[in-house]
Amino acid sequence: MAEPVDIILLSYNRLDFLVEMVDAIEQRTRWPHRLTIVDNASGPATREWLREHTARFHQVIFNDANEHLAGFQRGIAATSSELFVLSDADLIPAEPTAAGCWLERLLGVAERHGDFGLLGVRLDSISDARNVRLERAPLIDAEVFETSTGVWLNLIRRSALRIPYMSDGITCHALRRAGFRVGIAAEVYATHLGDADPARHPDYLARKQSAGGWRTTYPDYPELSASAPPPTLHELALAAPVLAALTRNAIATEDTIELAAAGGVLAAAAPQIAAHAPDDPELRPARAVVVIEAAEADTDGVARAFAHAAEWVLLLASPRIPRSPAGWALVGEHPGPHPVLARLAQLASRPRWRRRLLYSTSEHREQWLAVFRAGCFGEQQPLRVYVFRRTPPLALPAAPEAIGRPPAARPSRRPPRLRRHRIGSLVTKARRLIRAEWQLARHRPGAR
Repeated sequence: MAEPVDIILLSYNRLDFLVEMVDAIEQRTRWPHRLTIVDNASGPATREWLREHTARFHQVIFNDANEHLAGFQRGIAATSSELFVLSDADLIPAEPTAAGCWLERLLGVAERHGDFGLLGVRLDSISDARNVRLERAPLIDAEVFETSTGVWLNLIRRSALRIPYMSDGITCHALRRAGFRVGIAAEVYATHLGDADPARHPDYLARKQSAGGWRTTYPDYPELSASAPPPTLHELALAAPVLAALTRNAIATEDTIELAAAGGVLAAAAPQIAAHAPDDPELRPARAVVVIEAAEADTDGVARAFAHAAEWVLLLASPRIPRSPAGWALVGEHPGPHPVLARLAQLASRPRWRRRLLYSTSEHREQWLAVFRAGCFGEQQPLRVYVFRRTPPLALPAAPEAIGRPPAARPSRRPPRLRRHRIGSLVTKARRLIRAEWQLARHRPGAR
């Protein structure tokens, strides 16, 4: 029997990625192996899943605090195979082929290239943030690119790693200083689920990028610039009763536009809704038009809403019932956000409290909307949702693109940052290099 290979995954939230990877390893790894999970103080959902599925793993190590990449060392110290695998918990290894599963093929490359102390798998996607320069690296024997790598199912020789694990970059440096080479197997592939972080886990990615300083440093992630800024809690509080009214009247968000001076509140909570300035000369009719916090003095904006709506107008306004033109009828009147919740949401939307509370309005948008919908009650609310309907409705242009334009660009507002400055990143790297050189010096022949 071949010696089982220890596979060590470092988990931190993103439970959906962890579950996908564990399932894929179980289904696609035919070589004997032992799976160890080191959890970096994830939230309760991830840790509870790990407790419920402990029987699937060789061991689960729960860290009391997020040790970042240095958390891998706990898994290394708790395992024993000479060749072991380290990986972030967001990789899906390729399906087995006639040449064997991903691990068997990686072991074969390691056997043929004993001078390599680390061999990673090759990602099947290329981005600015990861292995964009891979094709420029030297190709050894048509099967190994000699280059550094991230933590992507890396096969490491235990005898070659002579320092505690601190980061992928320092590990590659230390292996080279110990006389070994570092590379990526050219024909062993994996899919990087982390490529979907800007859409599925934008707050996680932003906080990871922000975690520069004396102890941790991560690269810049250009994908963040393409991700939509998260709505504020106050925007969600105002949008919740309006979205509930749209659902109640079977009005699709794609058939709705918002009239707003800048960006749009409803458009922030529901990106399918286009936002237009009230005086936009290219504004076209839509089935439903919404105005959030319509002021009594804003008669022009409300008039434009009625003029450009084919069937529905929804106004989030004061308790005084707005006037409607001929042909329109008030068919619904619902409580707006409770003033206590609205005020708390407004305070929590300030940058200072976003940084302190570390909540997510991107990944937990639906949960927050549900909270604020439940908070729309009472008879004396300062804001109410008024639903007007035109009878009969006007006919709309047949082409769906004529209903509206894409949402106007909203002011850039990144997810909360744990630290505003990255001054310590160079210090972090220097500190790790010094520590690595000291550890290597201790392991040199003749060193006491």
